Amino acid sequence: MLVKVLNFGTNWWSRLGYGVNDPCQRTRHAAYYNSTGVRCGRRVRRHWVVPGLIRFNGIGDFKPDSLDSLLGEIFLCSDLDFLFGGNRLLFIKKMPRNTLPDLHLIVLSGELHGQIDLGASDWRLRQTAVIAASQLRDMQEVMLLMRTGDWVKTTFGFWQLSAPASADSTPALELRAEPAAFETGAKCGTKKARLL
Repeated sequence: MLVKVLNFGTNWWSRLGYGVNDPCQRTRHAAYYNSTGVRCGRRVRRHWVVPGLIRFNGIGDFKPDSLDSLLGEIFLCSDLDFLFGGNRLLFIKKMPRNTLPDLHLIVLSGELHGQIDLGASDWRLRQTAVIAASQLRDMQEVMLLMRTGDWVKTTFGFWQLSAPASADSTPALELRAEPAAFETGAKCGTKKARLL
């Protein structure tokens, strides 16, 4: 499966290599994890409603000191699996930029995109996969795998992943309508969102 990274969750952590004497402890033998989280004081906590994470191995094309350089990149990934009590997606290797992705990794936050009613059955298309979701009171973050054209319903309205304007541009998450207008087919102005 080919996945284009549009943004990451706020929660990062790592597992270092074999031991303190391992010269590749922080590089080739390390694993880096990303998931959703909510800010509690100075820390980011998981508060998972849907447990899950993505993983990069140090032996791959992951550079922990330059996360922004990975935005817009396309990776060969494993299938999304449920293991060890949560969803798991392994990013294996970076692909050439001209590769067409199957899916897009997107993270929505309650603050930027509105709250999602995760208990409802109609907040997303069935094909949109939820990797992880964290929620604490009115703070929320949700990590998804979306195809172009997929939508998500929040308290702000319906967000849809639009097709890129050209071959070298990136799809954008756009606010398409208020929830009632989208359900009746009415159109309103679009508003592009900063993904995070």
